[in-house]
Amino acid sequence: MRAEEILNLLRNVRNPFTDMDIVSEGLVTKVVIEEERTIIYVAFARNIPPQPFAMAVNWPVQAKIIREMAKVLEGKLGYFEIVDDMTLQRYYPFEEV
Repeated sequence: MRAEEILNLLRNVRNPFTDMDIVSEGLVTKVVIEEERTIIYVAFARNIPPQPFAMAVNWPVQAKIIREMAKVLEGKLGYFEIVDDMTLQRYYPFEEV
């Protein structure tokens, strides 16, 4: 699958705060396709003030966006990761704790 096709799938995911799709809003910043995996970079950290309260309030929204991204991509891509483009924190696949 090409990057443009992945971005088109991700246009179906909406930010609950703005009701805009995450691609048009600029939350998806880059798609890197490698042989064994695809990495989708998102701009979460750069859009949240670094105060603990702001991070705590935004985390449920980010988790919802990640779950929706996984839902539209699962079965259409092989192995994929969703990573913050600034901190390189990996959001998906979800870690089992």
